[in-house]
Amino acid sequence: MIEPLSKNYKGLISITGPTKSGKSQLAEFLVKEQKSVTYIATSKPRLNDPVWQKRIDLHRMRRPDSWKLIENPKDICKEIKSIKETESILIDSIGGLVEHYLIEDEDHWENFQNKLLNCFIEENLCIVVVSEEVGWGIVPPTPIGHLFRERLTNLISLISRHSKKRLIAVNGIAIDLDKVGELIP
Repeated sequence: MIEPLSKNYKGLISITGPTKSGKSQLAEFLVKEQKSVTYIATSKPRLNDPVWQKRIDLHRMRRPDSWKLIENPKDICKEIKSIKETESILIDSIGGLVEHYLIEDEDHWENFQNKLLNCFIEENLCIVVVSEEVGWGIVPPTPIGHLFRERLTNLISLISRHSKKRLIAVNGIAIDLDKVGELIP
């Protein structure tokens, strides 16, 4: 049975799943008993996309007013370093960060990826990271779609390897990957 995190929990938790699987709700449930939560929403605004805006509005309505909110951060690591050790962080989602870096060459991407990983594991915080599962579906027909899928799946694999807890949400069901699986050597 999945339970909320203890109030003094420290460590990285990764949650993945497909679209509308319940991964964001699962992350919100895990941190609901934390003393203070900072929610980092990574998506860029899409003012001409009413469907996307509706999804963002649903996320906003679910969040307690007491949670701090950082939207579309330019430097997520700088934001994380500014957060007190008594706070917990929920990042929703890694796909938004990857989207920010699609125009960057491989060297810039690798530098960002390494900086982000170090930021996640160096800080003595509770950090819950939500990410989309995109590698189970159709192979993207465009180079930019392929690049997004490759960067996202690689980054979430690295985050998962450094996580203390790993969960996946599928059809509204949370699966604790640490209980049913093992890391591939």
